[in-house]
Amino acid sequence: MNDLPLDGVTVLDLCIVLAGPTCGRTLAQYGANVIKVDPDFRPPQLTPWLDVGRGKQSIALNLGKPGGLDTFLTMAGKADVVLEGFRKGVADRLGIGYQTLKNLNPEIIYGSINCFGQEGPWQMRPGFEQNAQAATGIQLRNAGVSDPQQPQRPRPATFTLNDYGTGISAAYAVMLALLDREKTGRGQKIEAALSYTSATITGPYHVDYPGYSRRDLGGPGIRGTDSFNQLYECANDSWIFLSVSNSDELLALQSIPSFSNVDSHPSSHHLQDIFLTNTSTHWVSLLSSAGIPVAINKYASGLHREEGNRRRGIVVERTYGNIPNEEENIKGSRHWGDVTWPGNPVVMSECDLVEVEPPSFGGDTNAILKSFGISDSELANLRASDTIPNSLPKDLK
Repeated sequence: MNDLPLDGVTVLDLCIVLAGPTCGRTLAQYGANVIKVDPDFRPPQLTPWLDVGRGKQSIALNLGKPGGLDTFLTMAGKADVVLEGFRKGVADRLGIGYQTLKNLNPEIIYGSINCFGQEGPWQMRPGFEQNAQAATGIQLRNAGVSDPQQPQRPRPATFTLNDYGTGISAAYAVMLALLDREKTGRGQKIEAALSYTSATITGPYHVDYPGYSRRDLGGPGIRGTDSFNQLYECANDSWIFLSVSNSDELLALQSIPSFSNVDSHPSSHHLQDIFLTNTSTHWVSLLSSAGIPVAINKYASGLHREEGNRRRGIVVERTYGNIPNEEENIKGSRHWGDVTWPGNPVVMSECDLVEVEPPSFGGDTNAILKSFGISDSELANLRASDTIPNSLPKDLK
């Protein structure tokens, strides 16, 4: 296997919550040296840390304390990428805005990741996943039809599609900016926002043109788009999703005795009666063997139990805990045991995309700052002023 694509790229990640940290984690998965920068008074929540903290190093640095900003600017002057997740204007007030860092390091790639973007009437508003969903129609779409004449009670989507989608989109933009820098020598600013992502992933609902008659489906009672692309309950109280999308798949379905009398426009009730005669395992085996797309509905725990998913790396399990070293006095000490998380969604034939555990919060502070040229005496001064901590919370909550 060759080196990872982003080997040698240094990223300073100032982001919190999910979207920005997902960008940093994605870059780390492809080999970037991602350094998570947090003040010691803001330890992360454990569950997101185990997810979007993976592959990073962690330093505790308070930019508001004496020497904190200068230390960060020293790092930014040598870094390739800086990621921040503030509302417009906040980074400038902190002294780490794009123009400041560009003047310091003209080749810097600067990523701004927030809810509503850097322009427009909502640019100054804070926001999170559900705010972006509300602002772009997802929660009303999730409630039912999109006709304003038939109002519905909004229903939030319970998965964080915009957070993760925005983080991955931002990582994609950072990689494009790095590629552009290879050709031109220039850095640039990239912007990503949860509301932009939300509008993009609901693209079909935004398409319109003269004469177009909408037939949008949605709501808690929707089981599919038509009888051939729908959820069906089986005899063992589990569900499958059937997808018959062309004439070849219809012929394959009709070749199975149970479906021999199914025409090209069957009622969903007819198909439901058939599926209730046997188990989901039976139907998936039978239909898959005939080349018909079908899948059993599973809980995440079921996905975790399948050995094939572990071999492929769809799910990864590691023993995670804080390993003692020379900085143990500022590291948490709890051993968390076997932790499961999702793996990398892609495979590269010439690159071994190894999943790496998340760091201990603040546990790389000394080593990282020294690697950027911060001397022992400067480190002592930073500790004396609480700019970097002498101790950290023992456990992440």
